[in-house]
Amino acid sequence: MPVRATHATLSAGRDAVYDPRARQGSVPIEFHLDDGSTLDGALILTSVELEWLHQQTSRLVDAHGQALGGTP
Repeated sequence: MPVRATHATLSAGRDAVYDPRARQGSVPIEFHLDDGSTLDGALILTSVELEWLHQQTSRLVDAHGQALGGTP
């Protein structure tokens, strides 16, 4: 049975990079496999996907602040 990825996390200590020629961003990630091992990888995002991800993460940050008792 092949090893499968269970989830991915951001790679610590590595920065995201934007390539203006390709109009893409690259976010370093680490894949966690069901056998306990990990693999380095990258999440490649187009400009549209970068904007969508920004909106989504901003919403999550707002929800986190509200959960901690911040103002809505």
